[in-house]
Amino acid sequence: MRGASSSDDSLGRGAEVSVSVGIFLVIGLVVDNSLGTRPIFTIALSLFSLLGSFVRMWYVYDGNMQVQEVKRRDAATSHIKKQNSQLKSPK
Repeated sequence: MRGASSSDDSLGRGAEVSVSVGIFLVIGLVVDNSLGTRPIFTIALSLFSLLGSFVRMWYVYDGNMQVQEVKRRDAATSHIKKQNSQLKSPK
């Protein structure tokens, strides 16, 4: 059984995004209340958090896809490598 981490499962990623947006939303509300600028910082910090979360997910996804491409390429050419090693080895 494989262990699940927050970056490997969808539920963890969803919770991570919602918690980070919630934290930045609260920080924005506090800043807006203290400066009297409601809702400028609330919206700006929420969007900043959302954008950052999606950028992070994109880089994680892209890295995972590159690993999968290498695995698939290696699996597709493994029979050629096996044949070459059998030809080179003396019997």
